Amino acid sequence: MNLKKKFKHFLRYIGRLPLFLNLIGSVAGAYVWLVGKTGRFKVRGIEEFERLIKENDGGIFVCWHGRALMLPYFWSNLRQMKALVSPHADGRIIARLLRMFHILSIDGSSDRNARGAALEIAKELNAGTVVSLISDGPTGPGMRLNKSVIYFAQKTGKPVMGFTYSAKGAKVLRRNWDDMLIPPLFGEGLVRGTKPLFVPADADEAEMERLRLAFETELNALTAEVDKECGVEGIVPGHMKKKR
Repeated sequence: MNLKKKFKHFLRYIGRLPLFLNLIGSVAGAYVWLVGKTGRFKVRGIEEFERLIKENDGGIFVCWHGRALMLPYFWSNLRQMKALVSPHADGRIIARLLRMFHILSIDGSSDRNARGAALEIAKELNAGTVVSLISDGPTGPGMRLNKSVIYFAQKTGKPVMGFTYSAKGAKVLRRNWDDMLIPPLFGEGLVRGTKPLFVPADADEAEMERLRLAFETELNALTAEVDKECGVEGIVPGHMKKKR
C-alpha cells in the first residue's frame, strides 16, 4: 500500500472516532449559537406550533436536511423534543450538536434500526414529546416528504408543522447532495412555518398521498419564498440542482 492510500485510510479511521465526531459537532453547535446570537432573524410560525403542542399534547416538527442547521437554535424553547438521527457518522455529529440545545436523539434511518426507530417515535409522540423528523435523507431525493410523516400523524393524531429558513449572504454547499445552507455571522434571515397538518384516522391511501404532496408543496414553496426574499439562488427540489 503506497503512502497516499495509507493516508486516506488513516483519515477514514480518524473520521469514525467518536471523539473526532463529537469535536466536529461541538464546533458546529458553537457556530449555530453564534449565528443565532449575532444575527437578526424574523421568526414566524413557532408561536403557532407552541399553541398546537399544548392543545394536542405533542406534535411533529418537519424540516428539510439542507435547512436543518440553524433550526435547533429556534427549537430550544419548545417543550421536550427528540429528533430522529442517523446512526452513521454524520448522525453522530448532528446528535452532538442537538445535545448542545437540549434536544435528545432517536437513533434510526431507512437502512438501520428503521423498525425500532418507528416504534420509539410512536411511543414518544403518544407520551406528549415533540418529535423532529428530517424527512429527506442521503438516499434522496431531496426536499421530498417521506410518507412515514403522514403515517405517524395519522396513527397518533398529532399535528405536523414544517419549518424552513434562509439568510442574506448565506453560503449554499452546492456540491453536497442536500445543498446545505450556511448563514453568516451578524446576518439577517427569515424563519417560516407551514400551516398545521392533521391527518384523519380514517384517511385512505389516496387521501394520505394527497395530504403528503400538499404539505411537501407548501414547504418547498415557503423555502423558495424565503430564499427569494434573502437573495439566495433557488434550489430545485428532487434533484437538488441549481436553477438554470
